[in-house]
Amino acid sequence: MLVFSTKLPLKEEITPENCVQLFKEWVEGSPHYSINVRSYEEKSREDFECRDGNVTFSIRHFENDHVNVVACRLENQDGNALWINDCIYISENGLKFILIQLNCNRTDFGIRLPKVHKPYIVRKFIEMGFCKDDSGIPITDYPLDADNEFYDICVKIMLGDYDYSLPAVYVSCDPYGKHRVDSRELARKLGGLAHVFLEQKPETASKLRFDTNGNNSYFGYVGIYFPGTSSCKKYGFEYYDDNREMIQGIIDSVWRPLINRLDATTYNWNQIVALQSRKKMLEWQDINKHDKKQLEEYINTFDQENKGLRDKIDELNQLVYSLEARCDSLHEALKGSSSDSNFFKSGTEPALYPSEKEDLLYSILSQVRNRFPASSRAVDIIDSLLEANPRSGNCEKIIAGVEDIFANRTRLNDSAKSQLKSLGFTISDEGAHYKLIFHDPRYTFSVAKTPSDHRGGNNLTSDIRKIIDIERKII
Repeated sequence: MLVFSTKLPLKEEITPENCVQLFKEWVEGSPHYSINVRSYEEKSREDFECRDGNVTFSIRHFENDHVNVVACRLENQDGNALWINDCIYISENGLKFILIQLNCNRTDFGIRLPKVHKPYIVRKFIEMGFCKDDSGIPITDYPLDADNEFYDICVKIMLGDYDYSLPAVYVSCDPYGKHRVDSRELARKLGGLAHVFLEQKPETASKLRFDTNGNNSYFGYVGIYFPGTSSCKKYGFEYYDDNREMIQGIIDSVWRPLINRLDATTYNWNQIVALQSRKKMLEWQDINKHDKKQLEEYINTFDQENKGLRDKIDELNQLVYSLEARCDSLHEALKGSSSDSNFFKSGTEPALYPSEKEDLLYSILSQVRNRFPASSRAVDIIDSLLEANPRSGNCEKIIAGVEDIFANRTRLNDSAKSQLKSLGFTISDEGAHYKLIFHDPRYTFSVAKTPSDHRGGNNLTSDIRKIIDIERKII
């Protein structure tokens, strides 16, 4: 099974030969292998394989008008574990990347996998300076300055307005400028997987709260942000027994999405072997028309099956994201039920998405505030609570997403279904109606498969808003 995956942008001047040379140096310089790969010439476009005991080293090439791929595989049978490390150079549409993946499979019936470490080749690519900046963010293994040099980039990341590819980890400081985790160790372990930004001035947190509408981690918390979204997964020391356990929890939360990411399977080893076979079949010139037609039908069938598998991967990824969001909400519930909490007890009803309960209380307090006399004690307490518990706006984003989907729409196409799933809905298509379930079967809505009323979309949006909008006006 895939246990590690990262995709790093490469500088324009990096060639396939540079990467092959680095692959060879990595294997030859390792104290764990004695295999000799010096005989392979870097400029060769021929496939290569050599074996020494339990270790096998292979290289595969594929090239057409659109893409140039050079894949290196190192297989090592270590006891009951088969480790497969793939390093794949990809040049496509004028961009260059290196995809590094690690698979580990047991050869017995044991359940637990051996402990997984980041492949050393990732560090080699960083140390050699092969990696291009990720939209202005250097790919490195040390923390980046969040107070000054990278402050503006941090703001854009937290607002979801920055185009970058690797996750961002933000380490905030407490009011005294201290940190809950060792940022250097965190950056070293996440080098090539995520960018680690370090906040060293408490006043930076206050500035960020204003510039990001409260979407920053602060008071020593660590926040993880993923490309394409402003959603933040926050980690506090109260969830862990010690510093190292917290660091490992953060690392695990970065590794899992990278493994599940769809582009992690676009050019894996098996796909390259299949592309090689397809290219060879298409080059056959001496087959008759009947055989050629059958061959083309076989290739088309293979392509359709491959597309179906990719669609299934995408669907499973959406499920993973939904479950992670539910996990975040349970963390928030545990936090709210702490005996040290002087604000409110969480109760037995779980939040359906992060900060749902907090935003409900924020909405209620905001609306009742003006019912009290100005400068009264009640107003001071409410203002203090609102400041300490900033609104996330997640509900507003969900409602806006639903409105956007059903605006002038009478049917649910594949794009609309995908968007609804990303908002937290599960879709059942049994019978004459679709059933849209918002996290919990108690919140189910029906959509006709063949609607006749052009106002159906607006009516459905209104029904959904009535049920799930926790920020609606009550006063």
